[in-house]
Amino acid sequence: MSVIVAEAEKRTQTYLPKIENGRTLTATSLAALSKELPAFKQITGKVRDVYVFEDRVLLVSTDRQSAFDRALASVPFKSRVLTLTSVWWFNQTKHIVANHLLGVPHPSAMLCKKCTVFPVEFVVRGYITGSTSTSMWTNYKKR
Repeated sequence: MSVIVAEAEKRTQTYLPKIENGRTLTATSLAALSKELPAFKQITGKVRDVYVFEDRVLLVSTDRQSAFDRALASVPFKSRVLTLTSVWWFNQTKHIVANHLLGVPHPSAMLCKKCTVFPVEFVVRGYITGSTSTSMWTNYKKR
């Protein structure tokens, strides 16, 4: 083994506790705060947990990895990457169109205005085949 690889493996060992701590966000709960918070409804999705209040929504990303329409594993820090990427884009485009973002109380959570959903979903793929019902090939074969 080369010296470079050995040094890299040694450095990696120092990151393991931080990575392990980051792996824990696979479920969320506001139960401990329920006495301090107004009534809310919790919706658990494949990757995000949503807390709906009277006029606000708390969107909490988790580290759950979803594929084939189900949660398969957890990816350390995925929740933070998803949330902070979304926040960056909302901030970059807010001069073009208003958005729902009110604040970011945690790197994995966005506090948003409660809005009416426009029920259209766009799935963009770089290929025509896939394993789910949303793949272009699956829908093409049906016709």
